[in-house]
Amino acid sequence: MFQKKTDKNLKYSIIITACFVLVSAGIYFTKNLNYSRDVILQKANSYYINEQYFMAAKYFDKAICLGASSIELYRDYGTSLLNLGNYDLAIKYFKLVINLEPNDFENYYCIGNVLYHKAYVSNSKEKFLQAVQYLEKGINLNPESEKIYLLIGLCFRSCSLQENARTFYRQALLVGNFSRAGFYNLIGNTFREEGKYKEALSSYEKAINDDHLFVAAYCSVGDMYLKLDNDKAALLNYHKAIKIDKDFINPYINIAKLYYDRNSFHEAKSWCLKALEINSNNEKANYILAMSYKAMSMKEEYVEYLKKAAACGSDNAVYEIRNNGINEVDMSYIIRKQ
Repeated sequence: MFQKKTDKNLKYSIIITACFVLVSAGIYFTKNLNYSRDVILQKANSYYINEQYFMAAKYFDKAICLGASSIELYRDYGTSLLNLGNYDLAIKYFKLVINLEPNDFENYYCIGNVLYHKAYVSNSKEKFLQAVQYLEKGINLNPESEKIYLLIGLCFRSCSLQENARTFYRQALLVGNFSRAGFYNLIGNTFREEGKYKEALSSYEKAINDDHLFVAAYCSVGDMYLKLDNDKAALLNYHKAIKIDKDFINPYINIAKLYYDRNSFHEAKSWCLKALEINSNNEKANYILAMSYKAMSMKEEYVEYLKKAAACGSDNAVYEIRNNGINEVDMSYIIRKQ
């Protein structure tokens, strides 16, 4: 009788001890799991802040595997994946963000941005239009988000739907406290892409009327006058751009190109040299200067600036070198520089 009672007490004691051990182990494991997850998240966030997206994505993934979850985590992980070009996985996590926070326009912009990049890489009209669907939802939630209008315009223009882009640019002009000159300039660009130069000119002039210091619009107006065979008006607007910002290189290059195309090579040379004072590594200025020297039979200068243009990334210069008698020594120089 005593032996049975002892065995029973021993059995209960073992069970209680085992339960205590299991509970203690569970508490220990949980505490250490949470600690480990927190440390991993801290590392992931540190890498993310410093734009080290590969390492950030690696640690975000580990944290998620350990059970971490939050809107911020999924969004930052998605952004890291976007920067690494892993678009499909980025889309997956931005969709999770939308499920958790469906009323934040920023989330729709994020997924639209990923889809835009994927569409751009794959040249997929379908993906551009998928991006538009998310971006339109973002606009409905916040009609005053400038970056959504800009991105939706790029999507439409990327699949040759300029009129659709103009619709949203005009909507931006009506509803947002944005740069009106900037959106008029964008509308002008859509007309330019369609070869509608008079309509483009009108839009660029509206940009200037809205902001007299919008220097890029003066260059665009000049470009349109060239398309309409009015060199005098083109030059006038390029000079206006220079007067506003003497360090803006584009009008110098445009003037040089105009003179070069009209066989006025000395004038083209002069304007190229002025452009190179602003940026000595501008590929267009170096190339036009080289070709101007060629037209003036100044071979040494021609080769010098042609080599420099190629080294700065000019495909036209490389083509000129390979097809117009530049010797092998000069060619090897170009290859080394590239």
